[in-house]
Amino acid sequence: MNRDNLKHRLAEVESKIRAIAGVDIDHSDSWTSCLEKREKVGSLLDSRREILNEMFLPSDENVFRFKAVNERLFTLTRQLHDRVKALESRLPLVMDCPEFDDDYELEGTLRYCFNSDDSVLKLEDDCEYGSDFTLMIKLIADLGDGTVEENIECVHCSSTPLDDGQSWNEYPFSGRREFADIIICHTVHQLTDHQLYSIPDLIRLNDFWAEAKLTIQSITEQDGTRFIPN
Repeated sequence: MNRDNLKHRLAEVESKIRAIAGVDIDHSDSWTSCLEKREKVGSLLDSRREILNEMFLPSDENVFRFKAVNERLFTLTRQLHDRVKALESRLPLVMDCPEFDDDYELEGTLRYCFNSDDSVLKLEDDCEYGSDFTLMIKLIADLGDGTVEENIECVHCSSTPLDDGQSWNEYPFSGRREFADIIICHTVHQLTDHQLYSIPDLIRLNDFWAEAKLTIQSITEQDGTRFIPN
């Protein structure tokens, strides 16, 4: 299908999305409380992803941007694993209150967050696609908010890194020459396969949050019986 036809299809799909979700970036998430609307918007966003992946322009600048975000996400993931391991090694120093410390949870997460217009880059070739990237990316983030798909990486003490030097060269990169020499990291795979971001969306994402959290727990029954972890 030629580019003009793809742009026309994209405009139709995004028009249907706006009709359900609205156009107000600051107040456009009320639709997420309705399962029927969530399913419809999700289906339309999936169609949008397919169209934009087909439209992706593998210019030198776009390939450079892809490599940059891929490297950034790989680095953030590696740092997250290192931080969780460092916190785990310090547990004996932190859990120093036997009257309170029954158990703990240690988790690292990495996710894309939409916080403002600055969370989406504005690029020179935006007009080549005709997408409302800022609104659509915000809606994708809204759809995943508070679900298991919100995090693109989740690390625990026993987690094994999913980046082992082999490229996650799966959908939508498989068979595309411009990605053949790039070791695609797991988080890029997660965003573009298991979530609804297209390749053009990916290179515009500009707000990644990595967090490592240690929660120390006191778990007690009414009679004072304390929880004893296995």
